[in-house]
Amino acid sequence: MRRPAAEVADRLAQHAEAVCRHYLSNGFRTGRYWHVGDVANTPGQSLYVRLAGPSAGKWTEHVAQLVILRICDCGLFHRRSTASTQHNAGAPREVT
Repeated sequence: MRRPAAEVADRLAQHAEAVCRHYLSNGFRTGRYWHVGDVANTPGQSLYVRLAGPSAGKWTEHVAQLVILRICDCGLFHRRSTASTQHNAGAPREVT
């Protein structure tokens, strides 16, 4: 027996475009994707929902990925600059 949540998810995925047109009405379709600004229905193209195939109904937001990459980049920069400062100041360097 299937769980109720899985059944709801399957039904929503089968009707992904109709769900997007209703809840993400500021978006638009391009091929197999629905584009919109974000989950708050802001106009734009940062978020896309797959409309067909085995991944229908799954979504990705490019802004979130860019923020994560930026945070990782800043973290790497911070570690490098800290190591450089410690080296230049003659402080013992922590190896990680």
